[in-house]
Amino acid sequence: GFVTDGQEHLVCRLKKSIYGLKQSSRCWNRALDAQLKLMGFVQSTSDPCIYTAESKSDGLFILAVYVDDVLVASKTEQKIARVKADLGERFELKDLGELHYFLGVSVRQSPGETWIGQPGFSQAFVEKFGMGECRPVNT
Repeated sequence: GFVTDGQEHLVCRLKKSIYGLKQSSRCWNRALDAQLKLMGFVQSTSDPCIYTAESKSDGLFILAVYVDDVLVASKTEQKIARVKADLGERFELKDLGELHYFLGVSVRQSPGETWIGQPGFSQAFVEKFGMGECRPVNT
């Protein structure tokens, strides 16, 4: 580290977290949590990574946080745009578009329907038990 002669007993105290330090994720979560609550979101008591906001005009809005990834779900595109704009005023954002894959779960969306599954996990499970060559049958 950096040492000045005669001042070896002194240390520097960081006023801001630096990416990669042990406390940086805690600082990020604390800042995001405070901003979301300021925006009217309520943190779930059963899962602290889930935040919700509800209004008569926009309905239910769900926001899920995993480390530095944030998923948003709402019936109205306007509400999603508003929340992204509000978060963008405080944090640097990168919109990755429509969800396709998250935490090992595949998501396919089309008008009127959403498919959620784990085909890779299912296939590995079938192979593990030697049933990869079996023919599927509708039940």
